[in-house]
Amino acid sequence: MKKILVTMMTLALTIAAQAQRDTIGVSQFTAIYRYECKTMDAEGKSVTDSMLIAVQVSNGVTKSFPYEEYDRQKKGRFRIVDGCQAAHMHMGTFFMNYPEGRITAQEMLYPHRYQTDEALDKQKWVLTDAQDSIFGYACQSAKAKYHGLTWNAYYTEDIPSSIGPWKLGGLPGIITKATDAMGIHTFTLCGLLKEEQPIVFAEYVTWIVPDGRGKFTKQRVDYQKLKASKFLAYKKKVLGNSRYLQNPTYYAPDPMEAFGYVETSYNSAGDNVRSVAGVVIVSNPRQYQPLEQ
Repeated sequence: MKKILVTMMTLALTIAAQAQRDTIGVSQFTAIYRYECKTMDAEGKSVTDSMLIAVQVSNGVTKSFPYEEYDRQKKGRFRIVDGCQAAHMHMGTFFMNYPEGRITAQEMLYPHRYQTDEALDKQKWVLTDAQDSIFGYACQSAKAKYHGLTWNAYYTEDIPSSIGPWKLGGLPGIITKATDAMGIHTFTLCGLLKEEQPIVFAEYVTWIVPDGRGKFTKQRVDYQKLKASKFLAYKKKVLGNSRYLQNPTYYAPDPMEAFGYVETSYNSAGDNVRSVAGVVIVSNPRQYQPLEQ
């Protein structure tokens, strides 16, 4: 029954969500980065988690978001498990210079979706002498402080674009690698795609949920809108609590009691992935390593 539920909800969401998206730009190319985060699991063992991030680049807007979502948009499909690793690593979607001079971010933290807004505060890079070859390009180095962390980055002027992964950018060429001074977070360029793809933005999603009588009904799921600083403080409070590692939903109501249903799916490793209205419930928590202090 659960598999049938997920299948029906998946089909309906794909149709509904596409109709609600706005195209805010067309990419000139897409850069693919591998994001790695060094942390610890619930037993205190050191682990390095990783995922891919796609960065769509246009003349005005840049969109940095999980590769899983980028891939499903291109293929016109949706699976709940596509958001599993992004939820696990707390990586959202970031629209740079949208609206003009602002950063709009969309993230999920059970049981809600959040949308934040902040000024496009560019990093003040200091160019350094170190050089390296990354992804086949001769690269120069730079250093900058950004929201509490010091970043060491490499960039190449062979690709004259000032973009980078996540919120990083503003150098004389595309960022090919960026690592914070503690060596916890690393972004590494691993792909470049010359393509024209729509850059889409959605204010809300429509989900299909059971009504408790054996039928399904459409439900509009809005993003809760907060200032970026307020959401960051909330994430630190929730994810930084020691209870999170033992019970990653300690701060929220039980999904069955609160919503009356739980969506169940399976990832490629065969692991059970649970979610509510597409918001993944983290099942294998890690010690939270914030990208911003």
